[in-house]
Amino acid sequence: MSDSYILKIGASGSEVVIAGQLDGTMTLGGTPVMITNKASGGFIEVLPDFLAGKQVVFSTTFTASDEVAQKTLKEAVENGTLIAGNIVSGVGAEEWQCDTWSVTGRSDSSAVQGGVSIMSLTFSTSGTYVYTPSSV
Repeated sequence: MSDSYILKIGASGSEVVIAGQLDGTMTLGGTPVMITNKASGGFIEVLPDFLAGKQVVFSTTFTASDEVAQKTLKEAVENGTLIAGNIVSGVGAEEWQCDTWSVTGRSDSSAVQGGVSIMSLTFSTSGTYVYTPSSV
């Protein structure tokens, strides 16, 4: 298996892979909450087992060859529609599933991959997501 990530859209259990994905970059956000006080004696302390600002952001580029998925994504960008989907890693099938991904940052390029246009988008979780650890 490769160590890449793939994006699937649709409700949990019935997702479909977006055809023609060329590359993707996943970023996990989260910040420890500092609880330093006078009793800490000047040492920094953080709240254990908690992160603020948890979010998954996935930026991807793909050939816009799947018209159904392409239309769904374009409409999500234009209308601010939140979509269901998940990101799965190629190694160990680590997964982040969310029913409310925000789709932004659409960028289209002219046809360079076998006469097919390339589209770039950014997907960001909105609200809670479910993390499934790697099986490896």
